[in-house]
Amino acid sequence: MSFIILRVLNIPMNKSTDFYLPINNFEAIFIKSIWKLSDNELQERKEIILPKGTVEIIFNFSDTIKYINPYFQIKKILPAVFVNGINFKPFELVKSGKQEFVGIQLNGTGLKLLFNCSAEEFKNNVCDGINVCSMLSSLAEKLFYAQSFTQQVDFILEWIRNKVQKFKFQYSIERVILITRLIQIEEVSVKKLTHEICLSDRQLRRFSQVWLGMNIEEFIHYNKYIRTLYQIHNSKKTLTTIGMEAGYYDQSHFIREFKTYTDLTPKQYRNANSGYPGHIFI
Repeated sequence: MSFIILRVLNIPMNKSTDFYLPINNFEAIFIKSIWKLSDNELQERKEIILPKGTVEIIFNFSDTIKYINPYFQIKKILPAVFVNGINFKPFELVKSGKQEFVGIQLNGTGLKLLFNCSAEEFKNNVCDGINVCSMLSSLAEKLFYAQSFTQQVDFILEWIRNKVQKFKFQYSIERVILITRLIQIEEVSVKKLTHEICLSDRQLRRFSQVWLGMNIEEFIHYNKYIRTLYQIHNSKKTLTTIGMEAGYYDQSHFIREFKTYTDLTPKQYRNANSGYPGHIFI
C-alpha cells in the first residue's frame, strides 16, 4: 500500500496535526484523510468550522467539548465517538482543557460504503458513533492505546477493509467518481450528467440523495463553493480570479454564494485564515 504521512506544525500555537493521505488505492476513492489533532492549550477557546464537503468519523480522547449549531438550534457535549455529517452552515466548538482527536475524513460516499446509509441522514449534525456502528467502540479502544499515529492508521485501515465490500457497489462507485470528475472540470448541467452516467433524471436525483447526501443541483453548487474555499486557503490568486475560474458569473455572485455557506465574504475568510482549511480559531 502507498501512503503519505504528514506532520503539520504551522497551525495555531500548542497544536500539532498528523495526516495520512492514501494514494492510488481503493481507500482513496472515499477517504480524504486520516488525521490526529493534539491541542495542549488549557484555556477555554472557540473554533468555528465552515462547511468543508466532508463527513468525519471522529474519536474524541479530549476533555469537555461543546458542539453548537446555532442555525439548527443544536447544543450538545460531544461523545467519545461521533459522526460529523456534511454541513451547509458553520458550527462552533467550545473547548476546555487538553484536546486529542483521531478522525477519518470521508466524502459522502464513505458512509454508504461503511454503514450502508446515506450521508443525508447526518446532514448539519453530529451523531453518537456507537449508535451508528457498535464496532466503533472497540476501534476507539485500540486507537486510545496505540503506540503511534502510524499504528492508529493501521488499525483504522484494517477496520475499514473488514467493513467495506470492495466490489458490492462497484457500479455506483464508478458513477460517483464520474459525477465528481465532470463537475470539477467544466460547467455541467443535470441533463448532461444524466447522459454521461446513463441514468434518467429521476434515477440521478435518487442516486444523488443516497450516495452524495444531497440533491444533484445542490451537489453541483456545493462543490463549486468547496473549490473556492480551498483555493482561497491554498492559493495566492486574487479573489476575482478564483471566482471566475470556479464559474461564478461575477464577483457579486461569488460573494453571495460563498456567504450563503459561511456567513463570511471570501475576503473575510482569507483574512481569518488559520492555517487549516475551513477552520477559524478564536
